[in-house]
Amino acid sequence: MSKKKDSKNHSFFDEGKVVLITGASSGIGKNVALALASSRMKLIIIARRENKLMQTARSLNKLKIKNLPIVGDIRNREDREKIIRYSLKKFGRIDVLINNAGLGKANLFLEQSSEEIDELIETNILGLIKMSKLVIPIMKEQNDGHIINISSSLALLPVYPFAVYCATKSAVKTFSDCIREEVKEYGIKVSTVLPGPYNTEFHKVAGLDDSSYTSFTVLKLADKIAKLVKKPKENLIQPWFFIPLVWIATRFKFIRRKITSPIAKSIMEGKIKKERLEFKKKEEAQKITVKIP
Repeated sequence: MSKKKDSKNHSFFDEGKVVLITGASSGIGKNVALALASSRMKLIIIARRENKLMQTARSLNKLKIKNLPIVGDIRNREDREKIIRYSLKKFGRIDVLINNAGLGKANLFLEQSSEEIDELIETNILGLIKMSKLVIPIMKEQNDGHIINISSSLALLPVYPFAVYCATKSAVKTFSDCIREEVKEYGIKVSTVLPGPYNTEFHKVAGLDDSSYTSFTVLKLADKIAKLVKKPKENLIQPWFFIPLVWIATRFKFIRRKITSPIAKSIMEGKIKKERLEFKKKEEAQKITVKIP
């Protein structure tokens, strides 16, 4: 049997498949790692927060899953090179790259700092592109591979309090669509995941109040992404009922506005509510620390 045919025999390679997941310390990344545990794949888990990353590693160890935790920031060139070097030294190959690391910041563009804009662009799109740039030659040499890029449903339904975030996630979708055509001749598949709101740390980092929005369980999303690793397809929109919503909204401008306007309003309300709660907490903390004469 030829190398090319052998590398595509996923029933043979599933158990030994090496999956690299960025942003694996919490949320989608952590739950995808745990969802893949039943497939007995070898996992390389990447994150900046060492304590939380090691919690993920310990959970995988309890399940007797071979894993390699690497503390690193995908925005940093030396860290990216370290990730690839350690991964190949440990497992000798990389079969799947899940570009999950990312963050959002809810802010009006006119009020957004340059530092925050840089952080969003460098994490969500530049880090993702550069990780892909390092991994694709490895997959090309293997004549097999799969890149899964985590975008967002907001790439298709953009809302103004997330202007820069939406721009980065739209770029992820476009980048995925482009390289998919370029790398398919090397046996490399490219998938894009476009999730709606899920119960992760995203909203906390974005500066939103949890009670101001409806979110879905991340466990179901993680299971869908784990299945995507085994059976690749171009796009995965979740939850499933977002599919007709996106289809309609992208074809009819007036409907898109009716959908995105309430979303934008709820985001701003959530941001304002959280800011008020934080201000109130600070006031109360100051009152406690004031010494009464």
